[in-house]
Amino acid sequence: MADPADLPLTLWLKDVPARAAGRALGLAAGDILLAVNGRAFAGTPAQLAQRLAERAGKPLALTFQRGPNRITVLAARADLGVWDSMAAPALPEDEMPRIDPERLSNWEILRDGAGRFDVICLAPSTLASLLPPLWLLQMRLWVPFATMVPALVVAGAVSPYAVPLVWVALGVHLRRTAPVYLRADRRGRGLRFHAVHAARSESAAQAAHLALFPNDRSLFSASVVPVVQTA
Repeated sequence: MADPADLPLTLWLKDVPARAAGRALGLAAGDILLAVNGRAFAGTPAQLAQRLAERAGKPLALTFQRGPNRITVLAARADLGVWDSMAAPALPEDEMPRIDPERLSNWEILRDGAGRFDVICLAPSTLASLLPPLWLLQMRLWVPFATMVPALVVAGAVSPYAVPLVWVALGVHLRRTAPVYLRADRRGRGLRFHAVHAARSESAAQAAHLALFPNDRSLFSASVVPVVQTA
């Protein structure tokens, strides 16, 4: 039997205070850090911080164990909460695929008590910056859309050259603040912050949520989103 002192150590979150960076990522006390970029992690908070420092501000994909479930988020800082050490769970190399954080974005999950949910991409939106009105319609942000159209009309009445300037200004504004508008709208529909999942696309983020809550349904779907289960 291996000496416990010789076992590799990983980290777990002993606490996630209200102002800790982990709160914004939906992390909670008891979450165990299993892997970094899909590879088993063993080390100290200082070693995790060093790996992040080597990324020069770019995030790592951190996979946590929470009860029977696993959650992956992108994090660019190590001060996610109060870390403590524990024996690292056995994690075969082929159990988890390698994760390229460059291909993922953090998606915020908002949910209500009835199981309705929506996902918000926290990365800057290219569509919002290039085609602001179309993005607002696609996201069902009716009030901002109703405000933007008159602004473009007024700009056109003042000068045809003003329209592209206003268009670009609106695009830059939405690129930076898109999640703010989406949160405000979804909160008005009764949804609240629930979790964060790192995923490649909206559908992948929805699938990650539904894997944990299979009976939930998308906010704008007429019926429960189907979940394909395999034996």
